[in-house]
Amino acid sequence: MRLTACLLALALVSCPISFARAEEAAEAPAASAPGDATRVSSLPYERKNPILAGTLSLIPGLGQMYNGSYFLGGMLLASEAGLYTAALAYLGVFDSSRRIHMGYEAVFFFALAGGLHLFSIFDATMEAARINENLDRFQVAYNPEGQTFLLAYRVRF
Repeated sequence: MRLTACLLALALVSCPISFARAEEAAEAPAASAPGDATRVSSLPYERKNPILAGTLSLIPGLGQMYNGSYFLGGMLLASEAGLYTAALAYLGVFDSSRRIHMGYEAVFFFALAGGLHLFSIFDATMEAARINENLDRFQVAYNPEGQTFLLAYRVRF
């Protein structure tokens, strides 16, 4: 139901654009080839670069924020900061009198923070690729030569 509503809204939004293109095409010379279609749809989202998202994610949460997931990026940043703080506390950096537990607990928190950091990089890269894939699903085009209108939605199985 939601998909049908999105497709209908996309078609209704792009109809005035395609009619304006039809009027321009009547005044302009014919297209070079009859199969040339002019893409008239532009979704309000930009394509994301997966390599840039992964690189930005070297700073915890910044790759998620680049992809638009501001809450997740903030949570990853806060979680990593908390894990590193806990690891440093168990190492006795903040209070040297508590260096009794400097072994396994600190290693555990450092390992957990490192794993979370690797997950953050992987997640930012895969999310950018998913955003790009979803943007390629919709296509609205108008062919002024043949006076045809195209609305397409691609589904992968």
